[in-house]
Amino acid sequence: MWTFSSLAACAPGVSHAQSSVTLYGVIDTGVEYVTNIGSQKSSSVHVPSLTASLPSLWGLRGKEDLGGGLSAVFVLESGFAPGTGSLNQGGRLFGRQAYVGLSGQWGKLTVGRQYSQIFWATLTGDTLAPNIYAAADLDPYLTQPRADNSITYTFTSAGLTAAASYSFGRDAVDSAPAGGCAGQSPTDWRACKSISAMLKYDAGRWGAAAAFDRNYGGGGTGSALPLSSQTDTRALIDGYVKFGNATFGAGFQHRINHGAQTPTISDATSNYWWIGGSYLPIPTIGLDAQFGRITVGSHDAGGSVIAARVMYFLSKTTSVYVTAGHVFNERKANFSIDGGVIPPASTPLPGVDQTGALVGIRHLF
Repeated sequence: MWTFSSLAACAPGVSHAQSSVTLYGVIDTGVEYVTNIGSQKSSSVHVPSLTASLPSLWGLRGKEDLGGGLSAVFVLESGFAPGTGSLNQGGRLFGRQAYVGLSGQWGKLTVGRQYSQIFWATLTGDTLAPNIYAAADLDPYLTQPRADNSITYTFTSAGLTAAASYSFGRDAVDSAPAGGCAGQSPTDWRACKSISAMLKYDAGRWGAAAAFDRNYGGGGTGSALPLSSQTDTRALIDGYVKFGNATFGAGFQHRINHGAQTPTISDATSNYWWIGGSYLPIPTIGLDAQFGRITVGSHDAGGSVIAARVMYFLSKTTSVYVTAGHVFNERKANFSIDGGVIPPASTPLPGVDQTGALVGIRHLF
């Protein structure tokens, strides 16, 4: 990481509090092979655009000490596709995060484009995602739930974190699976709103989290939630435990979606669970594996995912890896193993299984 002192401190004749801005990022990509794509059940060799073992991104994180234990904070974070250099998240410059706020002994209050609290809760027990192949392929929302026009309050003390977020309107740039909607509405107070909350405890050797996430509809014709009276609600609990160089994680999510799931399934209730682990046999090699299963009411529209990864750490910041995964689709399900492209680029036909493999390299800065 590179740290810059505040440019404002250079202004003559003005006294400024101590401040800093940090530039950070990830470049992670490789070459991927995916089977059974589309109606022709074709195979593809390509470079993923959304994520590999981690999503490629760069960002700026700033903090200014205002005195009395109070600080001003901000984050600007941009996602990009290394293969083309283009922006992800609908082409926005800071599509991953863009917020500013105040932080003190009473907690942190921030305003802008921010993650739903279910994202932070999922990280507690998910030992593999956002890897391109992971149990999260059964619910891609969990790796990308962001909301524009949001206010978030977070309080942390002695390993315990409590947080809540409220969005005045999710935007129309994101796709429906990413929680997109028509944005803020001057005529319908419920349209495209979202709320989320999280309670998390991290003891170092073990941890647990619980979260609630609800998106309101109002996207109009063609949207998964066309009416503001419709909601998509998730409740999640997960955790991890460490034994020596091994970490085991598991989680469970219950979802009630009043919108359209597929052309033949609506108003569906689903249950999704996963279990996984990571192990370091030696400091330079990391092994990861995970299994996930989702059931969608009695609609025969569930599926399972198994995924694994072997990573070799060339240094603290650079790694090379091989990862693979397979999705088992039920008769009406068409989950894709390929979490690295925007659907439906690699989506299989309903009831068709799919395999993916990727050889990649990752660098952190």
